[in-house]
Amino acid sequence: MVARLAFRNLKRHFRRTLISTVGIALGVALSLFSIGLGDGGHNQMIENGVRIGQGHLTVQVKSYLEAPSPSKYIEDPAPIISALRENEDIKLVLPRIRGEGILATAAGSEGIQFMGIDPRLSGEGELFRDSMRDGDFLVEPDSTRIVIGAKLAKRLKLSVGKKTVLTTQDAEGEITSILLRVAGIFRSGSSAIDGIICLVPIKTLQDTMGMGNGVTSLAVFLENPFQQDRVYEEVAALLPEGPVRVYHWQELQPDLRDYVVIDNIFGYLTYGVIIFLLSIGVLNTVLMSVMERRREIGILTALGMGSNAILRMVLLETALITTIGIAFGLVLGLAVNWYFSIHGINLTAFSSEGWDLAGTVIDPIMYSQLRPHRVIQLVVIVFLLTVTMGIYPAIKASRTQPVEAMEKP
Repeated sequence: MVARLAFRNLKRHFRRTLISTVGIALGVALSLFSIGLGDGGHNQMIENGVRIGQGHLTVQVKSYLEAPSPSKYIEDPAPIISALRENEDIKLVLPRIRGEGILATAAGSEGIQFMGIDPRLSGEGELFRDSMRDGDFLVEPDSTRIVIGAKLAKRLKLSVGKKTVLTTQDAEGEITSILLRVAGIFRSGSSAIDGIICLVPIKTLQDTMGMGNGVTSLAVFLENPFQQDRVYEEVAALLPEGPVRVYHWQELQPDLRDYVVIDNIFGYLTYGVIIFLLSIGVLNTVLMSVMERRREIGILTALGMGSNAILRMVLLETALITTIGIAFGLVLGLAVNWYFSIHGINLTAFSSEGWDLAGTVIDPIMYSQLRPHRVIQLVVIVFLLTVTMGIYPAIKASRTQPVEAMEKP
């Protein structure tokens, strides 16, 4: 009987019920879209950051992070690389040499950060390969070629085919130099990256810096970035005792980590405001319904309907409005997210190459990425909060006194 009365009450005030339901549906759909777009943007930033940086996980000498130096390198990385590649959750393991130096031409000199890579390895330097504007990417690991950013090339008046001198420290702490020829120029979309990053063949750097077969780090890329913590534990367990350890990307790129955390906090505040407003709307609808039916509730009480039954009836009405609204909101929100997960939001009108932020590049086309647990979280929070808002009208209705209620027309 309680369920029949709840359904009937919602049908009697169909317009008000419809407005509340539509409000919940739009709020849920908007929240899902915001969550999907926010997570998608963050994931794109992180992926670009780890591609420019040193992977989802990085293996390097423990003291290198505190005080980077060419003398702190992994002397024999081959056994570690072989062990890492046996892990099914690891997609790529790329040996790298990172360091700082001075790039000089007749037009002047600039402080730069260089990265030694093996261009033969699949997946190496993908972001830079995709950003090439002039010339070609590196081909051989031992050639005297260099790839630089467009901003740096402009400052040093370099073009494809011209020569430049890279000066840096070797593994013994001595100053060393090498003559390089520009193979290509990239434009990543980040002025900071284009003005400081240079790519050099890894074998060339090993010979120049006296490292033998050594590398300063191993960049580890995962099949599923969301499994990072578990893979981190597995990698830490297989590394031999000694000066080498594994790092999360969050430890090596704190600016990007902090930006994602802060942006998520503001996102949660926004979703909280939306959900709270939805709950107030439901509270207003149910409370108005209870006040308008005060005489009817009094008659039901006089006929023997207990206060608990009335309490359940009003709470059921609240739950029904919320459930229907959430259902329609899910359909709309998931459909919108699906569309933008395929086509994305094109922001090339504002910038055709993207933006740089927190040491990474934001793509000009942003794609939505909505994970199942985020949908479940939103649904549970919306349902619990809106039903909680219905408790007050339900208690007020259950305490209705038949005599007082029926005295009023």
